[in-house]
Amino acid sequence: MSRFTGWKYISRGKASLSIFGDEPFLLVGEHKGNPGSFVFYSGGTCVLSIRMSVSRDEEIGCGAEPVLEGNNELARALGRVTGLITGGNGERVIHVNGRIEFIDKGVSYIVLTVLAVRGEGIVRPV
Repeated sequence: MSRFTGWKYISRGKASLSIFGDEPFLLVGEHKGNPGSFVFYSGGTCVLSIRMSVSRDEEIGCGAEPVLEGNNELARALGRVTGLITGGNGERVIHVNGRIEFIDKGVSYIVLTVLAVRGEGIVRPV
């Protein structure tokens, strides 16, 4: 995911979340060796939590920052917490509907099935 978005990746290990201070960050939780949750923090507080399962995960290289595509609560919440550009055109797109799909040049590389969402005014088990 860090290669797709261009975001800095840090392996936290068993370190406390306090190492990030008040900086915004994304904590990726693991389930059976795959990403199982995204928890977005800002100012030390969880602002958005997404529980999901991975239905496709292909290797991808680094590239331009993606644009966010979707007209729903989850897409708007992701836009607020990530600062990604919403709408517009780009070679890399994160498409948000019932799934979160990471697309590069029209090819889907990562597909996440959203199981539940909490935060930013959203509480939605799927």
